[in-house]
Amino acid sequence: MAPTPSKAFPIDAARVRAVVFDLGGVFLEGGPSSVAAFGERIGLPKARWDALRHELFVQGHEWDRLERGETRLEDFATHLRERLAAEGVTISQAQARDFMGSPGDRAAMPVRPQIVAACLALRRRMPTALLTNNIAEWRAAWRKRMDTARLFDLVVDSSEVGTRKPEPAIYRLVEQGLELPGEALLFVDDLGVNLKTARELGWQTLKYERTEDVVAELEALAAAHVERRSVPDAAGDRT
Repeated sequence: MAPTPSKAFPIDAARVRAVVFDLGGVFLEGGPSSVAAFGERIGLPKARWDALRHELFVQGHEWDRLERGETRLEDFATHLRERLAAEGVTISQAQARDFMGSPGDRAAMPVRPQIVAACLALRRRMPTALLTNNIAEWRAAWRKRMDTARLFDLVVDSSEVGTRKPEPAIYRLVEQGLELPGEALLFVDDLGVNLKTARELGWQTLKYERTEDVVAELEALAAAHVERRSVPDAAGDRT
């Protein structure tokens, strides 16, 4: 087994009063890794797909708008097909819609039970929240798979609130919903760009790389706090 990498941002457990989780890439497998593999699945060389992927998801604004709820998945799929056609690759609208899979697809994006268990253990000790960049068309499917009322005190979905990570406004919505300052929050996400904004706002961060490392950190955090007398039985969505 490879050695665990040194932590760039050690967690001060005494400061943490709530834990905020990402969905895809933390609770669910897949996400960015599925996007990265899409080019190979449709026969586009890796270097060309990497460049196009950067254009679509970093430089461009179509995906940003979709995650803010400003446009539709069908529109994004059409744009993706047009850009691929310009690269000499023809795909169907259904293939374009399924470039990542869906958070509702149990096979493509299975739930990580260890993360669920760690979240439940933490929720007995402090509030927990879900902060997800997501799209409206996927909402019903992933909510059927995730027992948000059991797992979280707060759910903030970018497609419902009109702002997305790493925009500071969505982090402020979490602070407001939990009624806690950023200095009291720990954020678990698999993307460094999302964690960077959190740190700039005073949050502590934990990057998801290996499940066993994240679970060990969360178990240590839970052990440092006493159980709450009562736990809310319903998630509060902020829209």
